[in-house]
Amino acid sequence: MPDAKKEIKMKKLLIFALCAATVLCLAAAPACGDDGKDAGAVNLVAIDASQIGVMDNVDYYVVPEPAASTKVGAMQAAGLTFSGDLQELYGGNDGYPQAVIVAKKELAYSSGEFINEFLAAVSANETWLASESTSASTIVNAVSSHLPNGTMPTFTVQNLSKSVIENCSIKYLSAASCKQDVLTFMQKLNEVAPQSFGTPKDAFFYDDTEPKGNEYSNTIKIYAPDGAPALGIANILAGEVSLPNAVSCNVVKADTIQTYVTGQTSAADICVLPVNLATKLLGSGEKYTMLGRLTNGNLYILSKGKQTITTQNLSSLKGKTVGVVNLANVPGLTLKVVLKNANLEYKELV
Repeated sequence: MPDAKKEIKMKKLLIFALCAATVLCLAAAPACGDDGKDAGAVNLVAIDASQIGVMDNVDYYVVPEPAASTKVGAMQAAGLTFSGDLQELYGGNDGYPQAVIVAKKELAYSSGEFINEFLAAVSANETWLASESTSASTIVNAVSSHLPNGTMPTFTVQNLSKSVIENCSIKYLSAASCKQDVLTFMQKLNEVAPQSFGTPKDAFFYDDTEPKGNEYSNTIKIYAPDGAPALGIANILAGEVSLPNAVSCNVVKADTIQTYVTGQTSAADICVLPVNLATKLLGSGEKYTMLGRLTNGNLYILSKGKQTITTQNLSSLKGKTVGVVNLANVPGLTLKVVLKNANLEYKELV
């Protein structure tokens, strides 16, 4: 009997030890629900445009213009509204640099007259777009006329309002003026990206103080992706400006834009690119030079009846789920930069 009592006592001690170990493990583990959400982190999920505003398990959405305004307009009755501005959350005077203009070095440094007048036109475009005398149909027709046959533009007369144009953040800034912003943003992107995009070299940034000739006589081929980047040169697309050289303007699908600056004989003399793609493909400055920044971000936070997200209450996203259009690319990476800057952890949900 004494041996039986001793055996029972040992079993009780073993059960107690196992229970204690289980409690400790649960306490040390993150608070995750059955859906994998982490209560101590911002939960990120990849979505496409069709899922904006219709997912019961998503609290907020990160969406670029014009999709943001289009969805809010279409789902106003359902309560979908603007709840934050990722440019403001990033900080700085203008938010983060998004689209940049690059030119072949042989053009940029051999045709000073054209480059100067081209950049003057780009700089004037913001005012032209905002003018009440510039109608939505004029802008849409200008973009549409340079798209491949049968291609529908991202913007339509119905979704291109002056407020949408303002949200696209078209603000040209010379390479010299935005160089540090680009370097800082690329450093931050590289810190959250699965693979580094690299760092743009000094030679990548256009030096407008170097002496230039006017020897480039060929037709100059300009490429821009459809959407906000194409709006950045809309006055040129509309033929509103006179340039000293003949130009051929082309608006193409955003996911093909890199093909026009790569290869042995790249097609684009001038091209509008996302800053991370420009850095990755052209950042050495050997073939192309960055003339300047064209847009400084167009990402917005949408929600149904949730509180507006500001720099002061960004931590309220902890435990929430944020659906991001293009989570693996600049929209998702920029959100991760914003969260990292605020010392907030994030988790990608499968």
